[in-house]
Amino acid sequence: MAARSGLAGPPPVRVSGFEEAWDGLDTGLRDSDYVLAYGFLADWAPRDLACPELIRLLGTEAERFEQLSHDESKRRFAASRVLLKRVAAAALGAHPGQLELARNPNGRPYIRGCGQLEMSLSHTAEVMVVGLSRRGAIGVDVESAKRSVYGRGLEDDVCTQHERDALEWLPEEDRNAAVIRLWTLKEAYSKALGHGLRLPFHSFGFTTPLAATGVPRLLRVDGSPGNDAGWQFETHPLPEGYTVSVAVEPAPAGSRPQAHAGALIDGRVTSAVLGCYLKDEAKANAAAQATAAEGARGQG
Repeated sequence: MAARSGLAGPPPVRVSGFEEAWDGLDTGLRDSDYVLAYGFLADWAPRDLACPELIRLLGTEAERFEQLSHDESKRRFAASRVLLKRVAAAALGAHPGQLELARNPNGRPYIRGCGQLEMSLSHTAEVMVVGLSRRGAIGVDVESAKRSVYGRGLEDDVCTQHERDALEWLPEEDRNAAVIRLWTLKEAYSKALGHGLRLPFHSFGFTTPLAATGVPRLLRVDGSPGNDAGWQFETHPLPEGYTVSVAVEPAPAGSRPQAHAGALIDGRVTSAVLGCYLKDEAKANAAAQATAAEGARGQG
């Protein structure tokens, strides 16, 4: 597509719920070594917060879920974790109930027994974005493209002096979008490195292209080219009015990532009924058959 000129990675794929078949995620992970997926809270918030199947599906995250005091916070938490599990399961050809989420000391989520798959999660307002990578660490960040940030002090907090000077050369109507691109790129890179908010955003920069689809390049503080060591950076506009940025670490030399859960996860299998999301028993049975077929392909 013309709108993706210069971008080498896969575009974000919208996923609307448990009842979809997502063969494209497996293909994207195999062809590009990473995938991006996004969903909306309205599609992923559970109908019943007390549903036993939801608690089982959350697994080790259930304790954090139960500690939340407000129902809205619980819905957002559950929606993001279930989306993360469902996307990982679809990409791996597994059942969501097979996958157990955990967090490393830096707070980065991962699948137990599936160390070759890196993941990242971001959300804002009503949208959630998941990034999965088999090549190395990945970070994603999402922000509303309509959010007014330029001239409100954000560029002073997140931009180098070189970036602020570059913003002044842009047409005034393009500056807000450019700040959002820089902000989300820095958030994504920081997440991928495992530093979170501990990495000063003034300590590195990115190019500020005129085109929203231009390929970002890492810069030093003074604006000279940085040593990106093969990292891939991209920014994608979502049709629903959001901006998604991703940072992906290159694969180690000589590595050959595996494509399916059968080669990645250990043999301990749990199960979870998806009735707290599906609308009737017939659809639940159909979904169970579909996920069983996905798992069989992954083991083949």
